[in-house]
Amino acid sequence: MTWEIIYHKDVDEDLESVGPAAARRIILTINEKLTKAPEKFGAPLSNNLKNFRKLRIGDFRVVYQVFNKKVIIFILAVGPRRDKEIYRSASKRI
Repeated sequence: MTWEIIYHKDVDEDLESVGPAAARRIILTINEKLTKAPEKFGAPLSNNLKNFRKLRIGDFRVVYQVFNKKVIIFILAVGPRRDKEIYRSASKRI
């Protein structure tokens, strides 16, 4: 089964901020892993992001939500883990 990927409107800005090489790597990893087995590769988050998961890609994180009934992955945020910056950004978007 292939999962459909939907991106939050601000993810484009996230990807621009990490640079072209990192953005390519992140998109490639999302397409390779999350479209095939989103729950296998990501780890669950807690607190106000408890319905979301994170995918580690080097120093970067992808915060996403799985909608099993619709076979959809919603990418909420992409960015560096540094000082938990990515999780603060993601929290502001929900």
